[in-house]
Amino acid sequence: MDRETLVELLDNAGEAGRACRRALMAGASFEIWPDPVEVLPLTKTYQRRACLTRRMDIPSVGFDEAITQLSACGLQHLILGIVKSTESDHRFQLFLSPDSSRVVACLGVSTQRERSARTTPD
Repeated sequence: MDRETLVELLDNAGEAGRACRRALMAGASFEIWPDPVEVLPLTKTYQRRACLTRRMDIPSVGFDEAITQLSACGLQHLILGIVKSTESDHRFQLFLSPDSSRVVACLGVSTQRERSARTTPD
């Protein structure tokens, strides 16, 4: 998938999708994995991750909305992708339809805590 196509697919992907779209337009790196993943275990994994993110007080965008969309998508498999921005403090997780024709869900998780852990002196 090329950058322009992914930017277009993020047009209607909610608040996280708009932030992800801006990151891509600013040159963020991205990767889309070709192998489909089962939706049910994926949804359960992200439900746990949402709880952990809240418990650790890590800023995120679109997490609850993404879980709702994953639960309601009616698909058995999805394609995953990630967008890593150097300008934004969020890393975005993408969930695409198996044919990569639409973004089913998008969420962003702050990397601020990750950065501060790497730069904190011992």
